[in-house]
Amino acid sequence: MTVQIAIVLITLLVTFVLMAMEVTTPNAVILCALGFLLLIGVLSPSDALEGFANDGLATIALMYIIAYAIAKSNVINRLFNRILGNGQHERGALLKLLTTVSVISPFMNNTPIVSTLTPMVQKWCKEKGLSASKFLIPLSYATILSGLLTVLGTSTNLVAQGLLSKYHLKQFGTFDLAIVGIPITIVGIFYLMTIGYHLLPNYKNSPIDEVMNVPNDYLIEMSIGDDFQYLGQTVEAAGLRDLENVFLAAINRDGRPIVPVSQAMHLQLGDKLYFTGSINEINDLLQIKGLMPSTEKVNMADITNEQAKIVELSIPENSMLINQTVKSANFRNRYGSVIVAIHRNSVQLHGQIGRINLKAGDDLVAITNNDVAQLDALKDIHVFNSQTTQNVSPTYKDFLPIVLLIATIAASTIGVIDLFVGLAASCVLLFLTKCVSVNDVVKAVDMNVLFLVASSYGLGLAMSNVGADKFIAKSLVTLTGNSAPIVYMFLLYFITNFLTAILSNAAALSLMFPIVVSAAKIVNLPVMMLVMLITIAATADFSTPIGYQTNLIVYGPGHYKFTDYFKVGIPLNLICMVICVLVTYYAYVIL
Repeated sequence: MTVQIAIVLITLLVTFVLMAMEVTTPNAVILCALGFLLLIGVLSPSDALEGFANDGLATIALMYIIAYAIAKSNVINRLFNRILGNGQHERGALLKLLTTVSVISPFMNNTPIVSTLTPMVQKWCKEKGLSASKFLIPLSYATILSGLLTVLGTSTNLVAQGLLSKYHLKQFGTFDLAIVGIPITIVGIFYLMTIGYHLLPNYKNSPIDEVMNVPNDYLIEMSIGDDFQYLGQTVEAAGLRDLENVFLAAINRDGRPIVPVSQAMHLQLGDKLYFTGSINEINDLLQIKGLMPSTEKVNMADITNEQAKIVELSIPENSMLINQTVKSANFRNRYGSVIVAIHRNSVQLHGQIGRINLKAGDDLVAITNNDVAQLDALKDIHVFNSQTTQNVSPTYKDFLPIVLLIATIAASTIGVIDLFVGLAASCVLLFLTKCVSVNDVVKAVDMNVLFLVASSYGLGLAMSNVGADKFIAKSLVTLTGNSAPIVYMFLLYFITNFLTAILSNAAALSLMFPIVVSAAKIVNLPVMMLVMLITIAATADFSTPIGYQTNLIVYGPGHYKFTDYFKVGIPLNLICMVICVLVTYYAYVIL
């Protein structure tokens, strides 16, 4: 091992640890790693930026736009509302959900599908008295499994296409991955309907239900008496927004809720003030002369009405809110909402809400004055509310995105047009017909994912530049000794899958790609077989909510614990590993 190889490997190890510890965002960690490798001369500026010229990166961006246009059309909502039915047979409804998703997911990015369906499934389960936790993990898993049927189904597959192009290797055909995707999807759905179904938790009460049922665990009600020394003065002057353990969430004045409360609001006699916190945190308020505690149960009708709605929010993994406190993020002004409670890993977080650092997957209960359109426009949070979807007549905007996607897939499959060109032309048509707008693109395209994909490529290139990829590939050969090649394949799959669980699918694939290209020459195995192996391994992680974007989307709304993913996901990880290794080995080596 040379000094340069050691430096690169130590840099990668530190990067892994920092990302796993969630010290800051994955993009920030990788950017620092790239900066260091640039500084010591392992990477040139063109090397560090080469990933941003990846055609797979541009294809992912275009797919985001088309998938968003389809989700925006409300066709998916209409379809699945019919499919789920009356809810009399829970497992039958689940089977219909999973099989239908498995038909759609191969042909559009699975993240928008899960983002669109999650609030709909959640609302449907609540209406039918069913547990959303029995549906949402299977929904995420089914989109991941069936996304392996085509190169369009997951962002990981498109990243692999871009890497194959960069390494001047033959790219996957549209349905090449289906040789593994079909058996994995069939066996995976069977598992989710049988063993997996029994391992799934049965959580019925949502955080909103808990707040509504036991509001005194979340809110403290105080009334302003005639001896309150700040009568007629502002909230700021009274210091009610700077208390140690509680936060002023709402005011009820003459039966009218005021949410959120501004610093300039003047306080009046008889105002009812509602602070976030439990009865255990009331001491701060009792020290303020003229504030009288209520001895009755908080009535949520006093702070919610048609304008002030209580909603459930979830922090996605690409949110700019991650690692910010509620106060530093200026949540109240930025989103026009006040957070009442924060749940993490299904446990309520205590203390001053404004000082809590937000994490990916956090489940928030908030009161907001925003209407449905404003809520849907929010990019850094997923909103799960009880608003009824308007039943409007379908227009050409509902069907044009679907028609364009089908036409693009068909044309690229038979070789009439390149996939990227077809998607680009489709997006132009969607703009011209006003199916999508510039604002839609801002919301649809996940720049954090694209940046992570592009910057991760630089780390893989750093390994190639110093020969670390060959060193790792040879070390793995030494580790397996004289074992059959299939043992080496199991090892590559396991390492990639493990990296995905602690990092991200794009980062895991980008780091493993140069290793398997070198390994193919050392162990004399088809390079396309090994690339397919790690592409599927980087996608098919079900063991953690952070392993794949869709797992994190359902984490909060399903009110899951981290361990729920272990119980249901690890057996599915093993099933996918066995099927993938055996099928690829048979298809590429034995046949």
